[in-house]
Amino acid sequence: MIARTIACGLLLLIAGCRASQPSRGWVTGAELGKAFPDFVYVEANGTQRSLRNLAGEFTVLAFTRCDQDTHGPAAAALHQIVSENAGTSFVRVVGVDVHWFDGQCDHGHCHLVQDQRNLFSICDATGAVRRLYGINGNNAAVVIGPDGRVIQIAPEFENEEFRAELRSMIVDESNRRAEELAQKYENISLGG
Repeated sequence: MIARTIACGLLLLIAGCRASQPSRGWVTGAELGKAFPDFVYVEANGTQRSLRNLAGEFTVLAFTRCDQDTHGPAAAALHQIVSENAGTSFVRVVGVDVHWFDGQCDHGHCHLVQDQRNLFSICDATGAVRRLYGINGNNAAVVIGPDGRVIQIAPEFENEEFRAELRSMIVDESNRRAEELAQKYENISLGG
């Protein structure tokens, strides 16, 4: 088990995409209720960043294939998720398209392809992030909640039920924060 963990760690380091905190142990997949597996990618200027740098209160990771989205700014469904939740008060929803290829892209490292407002596209050149998250199929979605834990895993993100469930969680969190804020201001105005 230890030898396998070390081998996985070395493979991710060599491949360019890697977990951002190897000292905390290697994660073998995203699990509901657990902290999200963080990873490092490279920006166009060569700066290394981690997923944590992009995260919003809700972060939707859409895992797609390079040959299906042609390195676009994200799949249409991911774009829709971000845009339909853009007006939610007190909550920022971020979409990250992590695209990969069965073989290996002609890039040797994980890198940011496109940065739009709250919508990012990352090329997982060697499939290291996909393996880190335990994604075995073609497409999948992982949702990270406000506390940095995985709150939803779906085999596809172009599903109305998936989007409705996510929307409900986002609205609930927005309402909770609005109530919290109203309570705080009420206490201030009452002098307490």
